[in-house]
Amino acid sequence: MKTYIKIQFSSEGAKPSEIIKRLEASGWRPVIGEHDFMRECGPGEGVGESFRRMLDELQESLRGTGARFKVYSTH
Repeated sequence: MKTYIKIQFSSEGAKPSEIIKRLEASGWRPVIGEHDFMRECGPGEGVGESFRRMLDELQESLRGTGARFKVYSTH
């Protein structure tokens, strides 16, 4: 399963470069197109549990940055 996110930066929050660094450190990779970043769930993991863990990690990575995100997933 591939999960995509769109990021909305805040002028009152962290610099976009800092947010990008945090996301890359959490396993997200920048993509060009409709979405900003993409990450795949690991093979052999239960999709539900893997997806919940990934969302928790995403929220933790962005904590305190003022950034907002939207999540989109595909199979």
